Amino acid sequence: MAVRAFYDELAPLYHLIYEDWDASVARQGAALAALIRERWGSGARVVLDGAVGIGTQALGLLAGGFQVTGSDLSYPAVQRARVEATRRGLRLPCLVADFRALAARSSSVDVVLLADNALPHVESEADVATALAECWRCARAGGGCLVSVRDHGPPRPAGTVEVRPYGERFWDGRRYHLRQIWTWRGPRYDLALEITVATPDRVQVLETSYLALAPDRVAALMRAAGFEDVQRVDGRFFQPVLLGTRPH
Repeated sequence: MAVRAFYDELAPLYHLIYEDWDASVARQGAALAALIRERWGSGARVVLDGAVGIGTQALGLLAGGFQVTGSDLSYPAVQRARVEATRRGLRLPCLVADFRALAARSSSVDVVLLADNALPHVESEADVATALAECWRCARAGGGCLVSVRDHGPPRPAGTVEVRPYGERFWDGRRYHLRQIWTWRGPRYDLALEITVATPDRVQVLETSYLALAPDRVAALMRAAGFEDVQRVDGRFFQPVLLGTRPH
């Protein structure tokens, strides 16, 4: 399943990944706002969320007074992000674009955001480098890029299978069970997201794959793209965060 198709199909149920999506929106928005202020100052308010999804990070930032534009390769995800913003009385302009070719003017934003391990959801390190070059292009001098990625540790032996349950969710009168199944193959792992609806009994399986890029490697690629003072921050977000500044 192509990456776009994965997120197209996931969009209506994406919030079920979180035990309490609204609480996650608020928590992640507050965490990202604090990181942006500490790194780039209180004047850094214009954010391009290059992997906006259904708005999990963007909505929290908007509620905190940031000016956010969302971008994603999935049209259904972008449409839902718009609806969720409107429901909260917020305005979230959105674009449909791959983060390797962002539809934004050069030097037009304070911060480009790629959160929740979006960056390694590509085929190669060359794709990651292309995406980071786009982030560099869109950020103003003195602004920068904020990326969050998983820290997998060393890749597992090929064929290793890991099961990661989310648990039970209740929504719209139905009970759901969600889990991820990772199958490792060298520097990548295939991911199957199983969404089981208890009544009626039905299983939807969405499949995709990721590069298992270590945060240190992502930091090196950020430096190669031109970002300076690249820093890893742990314990402030649910994943390691990497911040880099576009120099003047």
